[in-house]
Amino acid sequence: MASASIVMNSTTMMGGMARADDTGRDDAIAQLRQAIGAIEATSADLPRLSPEDRKRRTVPRRRPKPKKNPDGTWPPITYLGMPEGDDWMQNRPAWYRGGEKGFDRRICEELAAVGVPCYTLNHLADRVRTVPQGIPIFVDWLDHLEERVPGPETEHRELLRLGLIRTLDDLAARGNRDAINAVVSQLRRRPAPSGRVLDEAEVTLARIATAADFPTVAATMEELPPRSMRGYLIEYLGRVKTAEAQELALRWLDTMYVQSAIKALVAMKATGVRAYRALRRRPQFSGPQSSQARHGAASRLTDTACQLANSFS
Repeated sequence: MASASIVMNSTTMMGGMARADDTGRDDAIAQLRQAIGAIEATSADLPRLSPEDRKRRTVPRRRPKPKKNPDGTWPPITYLGMPEGDDWMQNRPAWYRGGEKGFDRRICEELAAVGVPCYTLNHLADRVRTVPQGIPIFVDWLDHLEERVPGPETEHRELLRLGLIRTLDDLAARGNRDAINAVVSQLRRRPAPSGRVLDEAEVTLARIATAADFPTVAATMEELPPRSMRGYLIEYLGRVKTAEAQELALRWLDTMYVQSAIKALVAMKATGVRAYRALRRRPQFSGPQSSQARHGAASRLTDTACQLANSFS
């Protein structure tokens, strides 16, 4: 009996606490509603959107390209660690030596002349969102790098090459034919550059190329060495949304790039994937991969990937 009484009392207390919590919450909601009502009552003169206008509003997918100031100049460049003062080139840190580890006085002076002071190109690539006034300089140096730094590929020249490619991964370079051609030339170099140069060039090309550049991108993908990564370029196909781009994305669906291919197909709202996969399973089909890769494709595709790929019709 005593135990039953204790349980009943505990239940009663818990119920009372729950009711108290509910009452407190209701009071808080009521106070919030009163505050909102007071704000609305005193802001009747503020502009408001109609329900139709609210529906039409969309969030832009991409940041807009940088724009010049009304006087035709670009906004000033600022970033953490930027050289300061008029004599920064003469009083630079001792570890920046000309012709070593990516520091080249010539390109620093050209960039400083357009308002972009820097010690190395990688500082710009890592710390500045966009450098529109530097794009022509980056393109010119990338196109003539072997002439300006002659001889075999050294660590210094490779760091310059990497920096130039990375700085072209810029909103201001999107759709820029000269920038795109400069990056494509790096991907087509023979003998092929190092893996990290190829990887950075692939990323940059995928980001600055537009739908109009599809023929160039498609041809470049076919010419890349086997060891080169292609994931970003395959995802780029999703922005093209043409039958040719869909066909190319489908060719990579049963390869190690299945996730990139699916992203591209989803982005372009592809159709006919199920029928293509049925054709793909036929023995006489010949794709971009080896026969071993084709026979092992089914095992590489996860159940989720298969479901996504087959959901197109």
